[in-house]
Amino acid sequence: MFALLGSKNQKKRTNDLIFQIELELAMSPSAEEHLQKAVRLHQASDFKKGIKEAEEARKKFQKEDRKDRAIEALRVMGDCTLNARELKKAQKIYENLFAEGASISNVWFQAAANWGLGQISLHKMSYMSALKYFQQGLEQAQSVADNWYTAWNAFGLGNALRGLARLDEATKAYHLALEAFRAANQSTFVTWVERTLKEIGADVPDTGHGDGIPIWLCPMCGSKLTQAQGAALKAGNMTTCEYCGTAIG
Repeated sequence: MFALLGSKNQKKRTNDLIFQIELELAMSPSAEEHLQKAVRLHQASDFKKGIKEAEEARKKFQKEDRKDRAIEALRVMGDCTLNARELKKAQKIYENLFAEGASISNVWFQAAANWGLGQISLHKMSYMSALKYFQQGLEQAQSVADNWYTAWNAFGLGNALRGLARLDEATKAYHLALEAFRAANQSTFVTWVERTLKEIGADVPDTGHGDGIPIWLCPMCGSKLTQAQGAALKAGNMTTCEYCGTAIG
């Protein structure tokens, strides 16, 4: 009798524990929620917390066997780590990003990795090394018609060339970055490039686009975003690509 009662109590405790675990899992943030929070923290310059959220997102994506999203979390982790000035860790992350991007034949991730490695070289004032990374990243971004990493790699390339006192070549790179940032409707970064061109005494080309309506594209898959999503981005808010799920902004 006592043995039977003890068995029932043990079973109840086990069931209660299982219920508690299931409840906690149901209430815990999803991988996408962790990733979007990491992006928001990066935008808010809270890079340490951003790293932790991106790490958590990556772990969950890996458990779900969502390799492409796990790699995207690695990319965000790298950007947070770079901005936190943890250069050794950032270099390892970007090297892994390049390798993992190559493993799924994703040139966009490789362009992102080359940009990150180029930035690390710039921090070290290793301009020739930075030039090689940015040049490779630029070619990769252009091969998939991606304005985002075309712009950033071209801007980095211009900075590396400027560091080498090759100003004519730097100007060409800055012009390419300016064109790509304008095409991506990134007014803040357009201002950065325009200011840099003025600093080296170079011409700042006008837009040459008249009053055309801009088209907003997902930086990951290139899908066209809705007008409402474009308006949200223009206002400085975040949106999510309905096709691939990438957090943008």
